[in-house]
Amino acid sequence: MKVKCVIFDMDGLMFDTEKIGGECFKAAALEFGYQVSDKIRFELLGRSKQDNYQILKGYFGSDYPSDKVSELSLKKRNEYIDKYGLPVKPGLKVLLQYLKEHHILTAVASSSNYDMVCNYLKMSNVFELIDYVVAGDQVSHSKPDPEIFFNVVKHFKIKVNEALVLEDSQNGILAAHNGNIPVICIPDLVRHESSINELCFAVLNDLNEVVDYLRWLNKSEMCYNETNAEERFIC
Repeated sequence: MKVKCVIFDMDGLMFDTEKIGGECFKAAALEFGYQVSDKIRFELLGRSKQDNYQILKGYFGSDYPSDKVSELSLKKRNEYIDKYGLPVKPGLKVLLQYLKEHHILTAVASSSNYDMVCNYLKMSNVFELIDYVVAGDQVSHSKPDPEIFFNVVKHFKIKVNEALVLEDSQNGILAAHNGNIPVICIPDLVRHESSINELCFAVLNDLNEVVDYLRWLNKSEMCYNETNAEERFIC
């Protein structure tokens, strides 16, 4: 497997923001009289704002004030990050530097809106290490539909098996699988069932382990090429 591009999810993968976002969302909904359980919250992970509205409407009815809750939730989230800073996942900068040094393209494909994605990338000082960004407000179908990942593949003019997706959510893993794109899972809030993990090339503990995994892939590729060239080489 020759990796030409690594595609990052954002919340829960690059930044430790899923728990923050979830708590802010539940607090905002409660102020409007709606109690959001963890079960509902986990169902929303990795989906677009519009998809989440449809899910929440199914639970709470058409009177659910989606825009007002989202606006208040974002306000609380921004206040938290302004006060405490943006929590960056361990190994992110090391991984991005490794990819840059090895001329592997990088993309962020997040269900969050474009402005938020770019803002977080700039706040964490990794914006310059990202080659391409596509967000939930730029596609018609959200994860688990693979459209957002196909957007990246099309932009770089590569094949689906030349990309590698890094995801934490079930919807993100399913999106990659539905697009026949190799995916590595790095769990965040939810530990997935074996049926989901089996869709992944690997399940790793953190982004530091992705560097080791890519080194292993490169070594395997070297071994394969040298064996085909009829050179004796033991890996």
